[in-house]
Amino acid sequence: MDLIGPIIEVIKFIGQPARKYLKNHRKFSEYVDDFKQAQADLHDRKGDIHQQLQDEHCFGKKPKQEVESWLKKAGEKLGHAQHVEDKVRKGNYLFRSCLGKLVDETTQTIKEVYGQGHFSNGLVVDDPSIIRVKLPTPELTGTTTITEKIYQYLMGDGVRMIGVCGMGGIGKTTIMKDVHNRLLKEAKFNKLIWATVSQDFDVRRLQKDIASQLKENLPDHENTIVRAAKLSEMLRKQGSYVLILDDVWSSFSLEDVGILEPTTDNGCKLVLTTRSEEVVRSMGCKKVQVSCLSMDEAMQLFLSKVGQDMLLNPTLESIMKLVVGECDGLPLAIVTIAGCMRGITDPLVWQNALNELRGYIRNIQDMEDKVFGCLKFSYDRLEQKDQDCFLCCALYPEDYEIKKEEIVEYWMEQGLLDEMGTRQAMQGGGNSILQKLEENCMLERVREGTHVKMHDVVRDMALHITRERFLVKAGMQLEELPDKEEWSEDLEKVSLMRNSISKIPQNMQSPECQKLTTLLLSNNSFEEIPESFFEHMLNLKILDLSLNSIWSLPNSISNLENLTALLLRECSKLENVPSLSKNRDLKKLNLERTSINKIPQGLEMLINLRYLNLGFTFELEEIPNGILSKLYHLQHLIIHPASSRAEEIKTLKKLEVFEGCFTNVQNLSMYAGQRKRPNKYHIWVSHKLIDHWFYNSYRSITFDRGYSRMVAIWGFNMNIEDPIILPSNIRQLHLYHCEGRASTLNDLFRTDLKECTIESCHELESIFTSWCASLQTLEVLHMRMLTNLKVIVGESVPLTPGTFSSLKAIYLASSKNLKNLLPAKWFLQNLQNLEKIEVRMCDRVEEIIASEKEGMSTNNNVMFTLPKLRILKLVHLPELKSICKTNEVMVCDSLQRIEIWHCPKLKRFPLYLPLLELDNSQPSPPASLKEICINPKECWESMEWDHPNAKNVLLPLLKFWDKRNNQWKQAV
Repeated sequence: MDLIGPIIEVIKFIGQPARKYLKNHRKFSEYVDDFKQAQADLHDRKGDIHQQLQDEHCFGKKPKQEVESWLKKAGEKLGHAQHVEDKVRKGNYLFRSCLGKLVDETTQTIKEVYGQGHFSNGLVVDDPSIIRVKLPTPELTGTTTITEKIYQYLMGDGVRMIGVCGMGGIGKTTIMKDVHNRLLKEAKFNKLIWATVSQDFDVRRLQKDIASQLKENLPDHENTIVRAAKLSEMLRKQGSYVLILDDVWSSFSLEDVGILEPTTDNGCKLVLTTRSEEVVRSMGCKKVQVSCLSMDEAMQLFLSKVGQDMLLNPTLESIMKLVVGECDGLPLAIVTIAGCMRGITDPLVWQNALNELRGYIRNIQDMEDKVFGCLKFSYDRLEQKDQDCFLCCALYPEDYEIKKEEIVEYWMEQGLLDEMGTRQAMQGGGNSILQKLEENCMLERVREGTHVKMHDVVRDMALHITRERFLVKAGMQLEELPDKEEWSEDLEKVSLMRNSISKIPQNMQSPECQKLTTLLLSNNSFEEIPESFFEHMLNLKILDLSLNSIWSLPNSISNLENLTALLLRECSKLENVPSLSKNRDLKKLNLERTSINKIPQGLEMLINLRYLNLGFTFELEEIPNGILSKLYHLQHLIIHPASSRAEEIKTLKKLEVFEGCFTNVQNLSMYAGQRKRPNKYHIWVSHKLIDHWFYNSYRSITFDRGYSRMVAIWGFNMNIEDPIILPSNIRQLHLYHCEGRASTLNDLFRTDLKECTIESCHELESIFTSWCASLQTLEVLHMRMLTNLKVIVGESVPLTPGTFSSLKAIYLASSKNLKNLLPAKWFLQNLQNLEKIEVRMCDRVEEIIASEKEGMSTNNNVMFTLPKLRILKLVHLPELKSICKTNEVMVCDSLQRIEIWHCPKLKRFPLYLPLLELDNSQPSPPASLKEICINPKECWESMEWDHPNAKNVLLPLLKFWDKRNNQWKQAV
């Protein structure tokens, strides 16, 4: 009896494998059928995924890592399945059981892989390694055929190099911008590279432009050959690319630059635009000729610029057709004339314009000259002042993007703008002229409207008009001054800016240019200038030597008694300036970032001076008392870090812009007490020598928010100092290393501040202790290194509708005692305009939104609605446990970016994810959300979301930090 139990166990042990063996043998055919179906299903799904990937994959996109991983796994499983299928086909009947087991196991793994082949939100993600920029371009008219031909050449394999050829102003650049933008949607090329070559071709500049678009750098000290080799390697690593070289004037060797020759093997294409058929031929390109527009196309383009409503007047329509006909289908001529006739409805004015236009271009056969004629017609319709301002734009290098503020300053310096009493009014007048030139298509707007640029044909016309009066060789890589013969006696303006001229020969005689009024030598390599160089330039008014290595100036500058502007900005080696006592007509003196250690002799004699810039002159320790008060016409004054005296600044009644430093709060209070203050001021207040602090704080403060009235205070004890009085119109306040009670600080917030920074004020326990005006106007609040800060807003501050209603951004860093950002009540009612929250390196912060009982509940949840919040950034918060309480969620319909660094205790993210209409079980992220950046990866894995499927939905937006490449990398 004792043996029965063990015997039964032995039978069970032997019987179970036997049953499996028999089952595998009996169901072999069923297993094989199931296997073949699973194999076919996986094969079909792999093909569908591959086809979908091809459809979605375009320039600037890359397959998700999970998709690539799945395709690789599916391929491996299908390969293994084929091996199993071969075994089955060759197998013996006696081995059916073993084969059945293998087939069944393989089937299950195939089905498992098949089930993993579901991907939400597409198969591709943005490729951060690819520069993907859509170029701004006007709507094309009449060039569809040409654009399509170029596009097909690029997409096909038969043509590797294309030369787009046509006269200036015909639309070559516009066509290629359109082609470029179409290629952004294609997957054929890894990179699209655009470089402008220009008439003054320079190998090193072209190398630099191409490398910069690859996010690479070429060292300036290396020779051209080495740089070419490095550029070739950079391009080779890109794989297939399209390189577009715009505005090529002469042929050159691709090898010398470092451009790979496009071949079928490397998959690269090259397109160049040029006016010269010889360039197309000599560089071995397939020619694509751009022709003039047909009459219908020309009329369509003209109406798009002048206004379709012009057709309502039958008389005007007939004259317009005649005007357009005179343009011979030249796009630049058409848009230029349309610009200057926009808004004119009188048929007599149109008829007169037609007669004038015919007078300009009658009997002209050469098409280039005909463009000039049309442009000259538009130019002549400008007022004299506008013409002079326009011609000055030609003093800049070809294709140069001119900052609007800079060109208006030049016009002011050259006396081209009417005196209007204030500098601000003159700048407004200059901007009006710029707008008029843009509307007349004489200048084109670039960089989102902050800069303007001259079309090279328009610039050619301007230089043709001024050929007897202007000598312009700007940006042409000159190493020496032009020959003496080029300095004709009729010259009025000379521009040699942005070259590589290092010296003027000591034996060179002064050019005989008695009419010369403007000499622009900025951005060269001058170290010294001969004493006699200015001897015959006695009518010189504008002298610009900025951005040179000059260490001294010739004394002969003192004899330039008609000089109105002396510009020496960033001549960092310059230590002394000759006496200016004779230069009494001087209106502008710029010595910014020079090394002068004392003010120029005779400065106090310059009673006509309107503009004085002594900014960043760190060797200049003081301004002698009484000097500034004599310059009573000053409108623009910058002096730092040398200190100023408020009693002198107060005497300058015409001052509109002031940047300077005071050594005590008494000076600040005296300045603040003025009845009339400058429109723009940046004032630093400190007891100590503040050069290094000043430089660092200046870089950290942003002035371009539209409010530029700023005071920064450093190192004051506000408990014992005299009360600080701020200007009533202040918009920015920055406090550094100040001591004092919160109530004292609260007194400073009684003005309508827009931005405030408080840093290293260690006694502060709260920022706001009672209601003040700034609570309603503040837009940006920075708080850094406030070691005793416990609350931002004290309990005594009432919850009123306007409080924090303007706040757009709040930054908190390195404040060790603060446990939360703001109470929940502020988030519930007042922070509707908040766009950014950033909290970093606060050791004790446990919550962002402090827990409170009150709130508006939906499904037992408290919902904080922040409709404009775009960015939430949380960095190195070791005690952060939650954004808000468990039953609270954030509704952020504008949220674009979430960034979380090293918040190990954060386990829940309370973002409200609405459910999809078609599937109530599936959550949907905010449409605006672009990325969720989390470091380290474990933080994401441990984080909980309110919806169980939230992580799967958000996975395509997830990025982890890639230490090797020092950048965020897509998680899947």
